[in-house]
Amino acid sequence: MERGNNQLTLDDDAMAAAEGETRRLLARYGQPQVMEPPAALAGRVIDALSEPSSRPASTLRRFYAGIGLICGCVALALGAWGVLIDSSGPAKLFGDLSGGISELILILTLAAKPLINLLMSAGATVLVMIVASLGGSWLWWELLRRELAVSPETSA
Repeated sequence: MERGNNQLTLDDDAMAAAEGETRRLLARYGQPQVMEPPAALAGRVIDALSEPSSRPASTLRRFYAGIGLICGCVALALGAWGVLIDSSGPAKLFGDLSGGISELILILTLAAKPLINLLMSAGATVLVMIVASLGGSWLWWELLRRELAVSPETSA
């Protein structure tokens, strides 16, 4: 192999010998069984790939996506209200603070406050560093993938 050539190429005789050896090894298991392809297979595949999907998005799927989006926005608004303005505010919406779901919401709000404070102070710098590291890793992988995808004919 030459430098930069990352593919093994065999001549036709070596390829035929390797295929014959593989078929001989698999013959004891009754495989591969040679079968004729269906009529006009290539045409059917090309037709299936070229025609656009006629199935529109499901109405039920869009409905559930809308409900999920609304619930997410409400949860985000209640969380921001509880962390930034009044810790007991969202919990009081669900009843007395002495128990039940309101106590759980109060506990979650109070647990989130230190995390938000960390993110708003030194955590922002760490977050920027993490995003930069992930972006650099992705860029490195893309460059490496392009280099490996170059065919040996174009690099020679």
